[in-house]
Amino acid sequence: MTFKQGFYEFKQLMSLMKPHRKWYFTGLVGNSLTNASITILLSFVVHYLLNFAVNGDVQELYRAVYLVSGTFLALSLISPLCSYMYKRCVKLAIANVRTKLFGHIVKLSYEKAEKHHSGDLVSRMTNDVQALEQAYTVHIRTIILEISLFLGSLVILMVLDWRFGIMAVLLGLASAWINAHFAKKMRKTSEELQGRMSRFTERLSDLLSGLQTVKLFGLRTKVGGLCNDASEDINRISIRQGRHMGLQDMCNFVIEFITLGGVLVSGLILVSQKQMELGVLGQIVQLQTGISTVFLELGAAVTLLQNSLAGLARIREILDESKEEEQFPAAKKKGPLTRLIDPETAALSARESGEFYGDVETLRSDHAIEQTPAALELHDITFGYQPDHPTLQRLNLVVPEGQVTALVGPSGGGKSTVMKLLLGFYPPDEGVLRVRGRLAEEFPLDEVRDLMAYVPQEATLFHGTVADNIRFGSPTATDEEVEAAAKTAYASGFIAELPEGYDTIVGERGANLSGGQRQRIAIARALLKNAPILLLDEATSALDAESEYEVQQGLNELMKDRTTLVIAHRLSTIERADTICVLADGELKEQGTHDQLLAEGGHYAELYELQFRKHPEEQTA
Repeated sequence: MTFKQGFYEFKQLMSLMKPHRKWYFTGLVGNSLTNASITILLSFVVHYLLNFAVNGDVQELYRAVYLVSGTFLALSLISPLCSYMYKRCVKLAIANVRTKLFGHIVKLSYEKAEKHHSGDLVSRMTNDVQALEQAYTVHIRTIILEISLFLGSLVILMVLDWRFGIMAVLLGLASAWINAHFAKKMRKTSEELQGRMSRFTERLSDLLSGLQTVKLFGLRTKVGGLCNDASEDINRISIRQGRHMGLQDMCNFVIEFITLGGVLVSGLILVSQKQMELGVLGQIVQLQTGISTVFLELGAAVTLLQNSLAGLARIREILDESKEEEQFPAAKKKGPLTRLIDPETAALSARESGEFYGDVETLRSDHAIEQTPAALELHDITFGYQPDHPTLQRLNLVVPEGQVTALVGPSGGGKSTVMKLLLGFYPPDEGVLRVRGRLAEEFPLDEVRDLMAYVPQEATLFHGTVADNIRFGSPTATDEEVEAAAKTAYASGFIAELPEGYDTIVGERGANLSGGQRQRIAIARALLKNAPILLLDEATSALDAESEYEVQQGLNELMKDRTTLVIAHRLSTIERADTICVLADGELKEQGTHDQLLAEGGHYAELYELQFRKHPEEQTA
């Protein structure tokens, strides 16, 4: 690690200490100086006591007593105050880092967040932040303390005998070279160790979240083995780190032993030749011992600081990720319809001029333009998660205001991707997206999301009460409003049977509830939000017949007087939709009512026949 790199990383470390840096360094330096002064003042005590033992001068004894008493009194007042000062600053700074890191993770774009495993993000919030705290409380303090002790001892040695001062400088240079040699290896090992700890957290998170599946399929050996492998990697790298530290300590110890031996031999010769007092020699030995300890401690602190700097790099990596834009994301490459202000004008202009933009002519008929203004529109939308593999290709889709529009088609056809684009999770690669006649990019992102209520296939519940989870739809809702939403969602019946009613803890991800119960709470949450546009992503596909019926009743209430875009797996649930759109290979293949599409005998009719051939009981129902 070069000096320039080290200075840059130290600067990054201190940037996270704002606005507490002034008091942090005041307390840290004060605490370090008071602790360093103990060793230096103790050398004078040794000096006075040895002179008293040799010469019998009582004044030397009094000096030692006065020095010890004064030092004890001063340090008892100053050291605790300084210690409290810098430790308080560290706690405040670390709390700020946690808050800042958590806030940044929450504000990451969906695209960025998907690239990180949840276990990795948890590891950065815990292991890396803890390593950062160690840097502030232990490693930096140790470095300042030992440097202060070295400089103070060196000055005293130079005053007592410059030859021993020169020896201390040579010891410092040798130790600095050794520590610099090992610091580079330790940085690489520390980065690898932090990465492996993150991997272990990922494996453990997967194991705990999928514990039911692990038990069901007898995967304890396989999944547990992955955790064990990650743990073994941590052990292996930790042992390697320990080996480097041991070698570093050994080298420093050899230098310390040789130097101390040289000081004792040289000093005793000078004392025997009456060229030095025994008290001075005792003080020099005391200071030299302190200097030797300085480089052992300093080497260890610099080594362990690499682990904290590795954690800092991982924290900065997240903080440097771009946040989700406040404005709804615009297409990376805008199509020709971007220039057009009004969608009705666009459709009419295309019809009159003979220039068609995909299926705009089909989608925007005269009747549609006059009777049903569009709530959501996608024009020539092209999008792909991978650059060379588009999921949607020049898709044109209109969701009329106040109507139910269903998306059906094979898996991978792009249905859920349409939802993600409407919610602003990804920007389209090309094309135009409109919300209520305006370009979506003209809206703040939060405003668009406020217009929409989303019910996914698997409802996300948070650890807390039933009422808490419903109230997420409107945090200021009263208990009466929460209960009214639950009743409308056909959830009040089972909630009343729970041990604590609305105050029942749902458990992690709603583990204490059934799938149908979780889904009805999600519907109640969406009802409480009272958004004009409703997005349903296969909200009943994972439920049994009884639960599906109850959830469907809640959905029917939710869809009243709302614009609804629904992804349907079971075609029986969307037969009454105003418009059914068939998506396949990222393209709109067909659209119309249920009866129209069956009569056409195309993709929809084929899907319908195939589904009810497999599940004839649904046709009977």
